[in-house]
Amino acid sequence: MAIIAPRMLHTLYCTAALFLAALPGSHARADGLATLQWLSEEYAPYNYSDKGVPRGIAVDVLVQMWQRLGVPRNAGDIRILPWARAYRMTQEQAGTCLFSMTITPQRRELFTFIEPLVDTRLTIIAPRASAPAISTLADLDKLTIGVVRDDIGEQALLAAGSRATLVRTDSARNLVRMLAGGRFDAIAYGLDTALWNMKESGIVTAAYGPVFTVQEGMMGFACHKDTDPALIARLQGALDALHADGSVARIKAQYLR
Repeated sequence: MAIIAPRMLHTLYCTAALFLAALPGSHARADGLATLQWLSEEYAPYNYSDKGVPRGIAVDVLVQMWQRLGVPRNAGDIRILPWARAYRMTQEQAGTCLFSMTITPQRRELFTFIEPLVDTRLTIIAPRASAPAISTLADLDKLTIGVVRDDIGEQALLAAGSRATLVRTDSARNLVRMLAGGRFDAIAYGLDTALWNMKESGIVTAAYGPVFTVQEGMMGFACHKDTDPALIARLQGALDALHADGSVARIKAQYLR
């Protein structure tokens, strides 16, 4: 049997490494985490822009995930877009991830999730002075309800077969402003985010409250369905570690105290 000298062995390894590096997609595999495109929306306190810089619970968690994995990224690398646009991009463009997204069986067919991020509750929110009596989903059929296009509020009501009249908006900010302006009877949205946007818009939050819970669930980071499972596993491991050491809970407490 031939014996390969150490110098020759080193040369063979280097040659093999150069060959593999030249193969299509090898750089993408090596630097995959650094090349993923991250999208988000205005959904405070989970993700929002503050003087042009993304902030929020989910943003801080993602940044700490990057730090644990040694990914040279920061909050400024996240793009804040209207939800419907970001939602389509994440379905259509490989290497794209979007957050924070409420997880549903239907969405699991469209995306690969890194989860859980935080729990969430989809509620029907209405003016206290004229709050309708709602005890079942069918009671919503008589209402005009504001939703954000392609948001979980719209999708959940449609999936449940609700016959309520839905008025679609492009952002949470417009949603709460239109509610305050009497454009619809109620909105279907996350309570924390609705109240946050009311405060930011100068709307008296005490005048509004939840009248019905449509569903409870979890939010996570959603990535294009064909994202490399190895990258998803590394990101999932980082998120799991942040839950285990209490980091996620501490970040959440900073925004929701």
